[in-house]
Amino acid sequence: MVLFMKKNAVSFGRRGGSVSSPAKTLAARQNILIRWHGRQADGILPEPALIDGAWYQGRGRSAPIALWDAGHGVFQTMSWSSIPDPASFPEGGRRVFRLKQEKHSLREGGTFSPMKLIPVNHEAERGD
Repeated sequence: MVLFMKKNAVSFGRRGGSVSSPAKTLAARQNILIRWHGRQADGILPEPALIDGAWYQGRGRSAPIALWDAGHGVFQTMSWSSIPDPASFPEGGRRVFRLKQEKHSLREGGTFSPMKLIPVNHEAERGD
């Protein structure tokens, strides 16, 4: 029976089997949260469906990719700043890379709309 189920799963293109990874666990958790809280009509993930410390792809003022910080309720994005030091403009130097914060687009004044979770294997990066 198990052999039949494996052959059937392979015919549908599913080969993951019992192999578990942090990326699969994160994606499964996100899918559960989306089922519980749903999506907005335009595909935006609502704030309760977001996972703290996860990266999201979406639409934002500064960047299309951001890290969700649930503790502060903002997305952390990175972008180039056109004016490195406004106090010394126009004598200022080169453009600099800055960390910026954006609120969820469903909040007042929010500018980042998360559309998709980006599964990242953080344990592999740290060497755990």
